[in-house]
Amino acid sequence: MKSPELRKELSELTLHKRGIRINLQLPLIESEDEIQLRSNEDVFQRLIALTSIWHLQNAQQRATVLDVIHTQQINSYFSEGERQLMRKHSVGPAMPAPELSADALHFLAWCCGIQKTIGMPDGCYKEAIAEPLWQQIASHPDNLRSQIHLRSKSVLLDWADLLYRMHWAVRHAHITGKPTPGRLDAVAVHEWHKVVNWLIRYDDENDWDKVSTETAG
Repeated sequence: MKSPELRKELSELTLHKRGIRINLQLPLIESEDEIQLRSNEDVFQRLIALTSIWHLQNAQQRATVLDVIHTQQINSYFSEGERQLMRKHSVGPAMPAPELSADALHFLAWCCGIQKTIGMPDGCYKEAIAEPLWQQIASHPDNLRSQIHLRSKSVLLDWADLLYRMHWAVRHAHITGKPTPGRLDAVAVHEWHKVVNWLIRYDDENDWDKVSTETAG
């Protein structure tokens, strides 16, 4: 079992290699003994929600997406913010734009074993996962459910630690008026951080809209 101290050291080494600023004062994150991962059913429902929200940005697909949600009676899978989005034809300033979920969806698909490879949160993804996922949701959702095999606590905590420190560096660059470091995409870093914190039940928060991505020391 990897200790939080070793996990922190390895994260900092990764950041150093990419030329990303390191805050040595950031604390350790939780150990494997201190967390409980989301269930496969939780992950299945979140995959459906993120995939559906992503497809809502396409005006031509909107009616089809809403019809599938209604027909399959899966409205409960969505957060309140997502349900508000489904009720509106445009995105209000207080709600996340639907395209942001593409980054979250890409990372969540990897975390649950559907996406086979993962790089860094730079927005340059080689695989378009949203369309094949939607085809399964619309026709054979149980097939999708059976494909979910969540990665281990150790692997997810490695990412939780790295994204915590990476997100701090991205925010520090923004505050100081510098470019986003390490060829990263600021939106993708935020979305990946949110996904992994949701998966490890950070702060025991179950509301997707309220999952914290804090980077304070």
